[in-house]
Amino acid sequence: MANIQLNKRQLERNLQRFVIFRLCYSARFYYPVLTILFLDYGLTLEQFGLLNLVWALTIVLAEVPSGALADIMGRKRLIVFAAMLMCIEMALLVFVPIGSSAILLPVFLANRICSGLSEAAASGADEALAYDSLKALGREGEWAQLLEKTTRIVSIGFFVAMITGAFVYDAIVVNGVLGAVDDTWQLAQTTIIRLPIVLTLISSLIVLSTALSFYDIDESGAAKLPDTSQVAAVEVSAIRESFAQILRAGSWTVAHRFVLFVILAALALDSVARQFVVLASEYYRNIDISISWFGFIGAGMSLVGILNAKLARFMVSRFSPLQNFASLSLLLVLSLCGLMLAIPYYGVVFAIGAFATLGMVQFQASYYINKEVDSKLRATVLSFKGLALNLGLGVASLLYTVLVGVMNSSQYGVLTGDELQRYVFLESLKAFPVYYLVLCLAILMLGRTHLATSNKLLQRPK
Repeated sequence: MANIQLNKRQLERNLQRFVIFRLCYSARFYYPVLTILFLDYGLTLEQFGLLNLVWALTIVLAEVPSGALADIMGRKRLIVFAAMLMCIEMALLVFVPIGSSAILLPVFLANRICSGLSEAAASGADEALAYDSLKALGREGEWAQLLEKTTRIVSIGFFVAMITGAFVYDAIVVNGVLGAVDDTWQLAQTTIIRLPIVLTLISSLIVLSTALSFYDIDESGAAKLPDTSQVAAVEVSAIRESFAQILRAGSWTVAHRFVLFVILAALALDSVARQFVVLASEYYRNIDISISWFGFIGAGMSLVGILNAKLARFMVSRFSPLQNFASLSLLLVLSLCGLMLAIPYYGVVFAIGAFATLGMVQFQASYYINKEVDSKLRATVLSFKGLALNLGLGVASLLYTVLVGVMNSSQYGVLTGDELQRYVFLESLKAFPVYYLVLCLAILMLGRTHLATSNKLLQRPK
């Protein structure tokens, strides 16, 4: 079947669907209670760390091949695959029994693997499709504006999801509202624990519907419509070609040291900030904040995300990449030092820095890489970025799991139960700023020669 030229309306719809896809894919209702939800299902803190490691390693293994396949087979296929996996990962948690059982950990492992594969498939593919749609419209110069708009809308969606997710997880709030309507309406705790997952399953169906309605395009702005009579041959050829694509993109990335530095800098910042973010709900509980407030905190962080988009766009238009890296490093280190103090109630202020760093790193890395990379390699090189970020998170999760295990062993027989868990968690926070400074120093040493000679790294935008 011949390619059909996409008209302006279809390209514009791709941009709209990109925003909707990012909105519904990102706004997960269980995020404000992520850590305690896993623990309330019946897992331990060490198992939670192990699951995060499995999740990150799954993305590491699948990230680059999925990016190469997106460049070769079409971005839409990978986006649809990601949406289908999101539906499966949520369905697993909706139906798994709550409480200690032989199948609990295996089901959560399957959930984390599906989630990791979904993240890998979506990473780079949706962004590459949106950028190429802008390019086909002759408006690639508007990429920063589209990123800012997307971040703003996603932040608003996150705001709603955070408040809703925390409220529906609080048994007192849920049953209080139901009791006000009818005294006989009450939900069991095991049902309430599942409510954020059920809401996310519903949003995953919207993600799938949106993914199916994308238009795939090639470099010329034409729709990619495969010949169904040769599907098997195309699939086998695409798999072979994907390995060659990975090698091409890898060689390109290594040769373009500016892009390589951007990826490594993002790895350092993102891995430490994100490791704290996945533990944030446990941090809030340990500084004496009620669960019903978790949603408001998450919502507040999403509003910070709106400011992040504006600030990140200002930074990339005014300062050099190296200056931006230094600024984000300072923000993160100061925030981590404040977090390890675990100040009751007011300690939440320091969490803002970690969330802000995470958002601005994503924005700036995407901005710099998309400006440099050719369309033929775009999704693959973006997948290298995703690979690096998740490899960084995987290493951080592994080290955190080991640290927690060592601390638990050192306190065996001295502390027990919740007292032990609280002690181990708060003590582990002291390792975060030290770990980041080691990472930062290593990256600066690796890039020392390049830092002295790169115009792109040191040049401020005109």
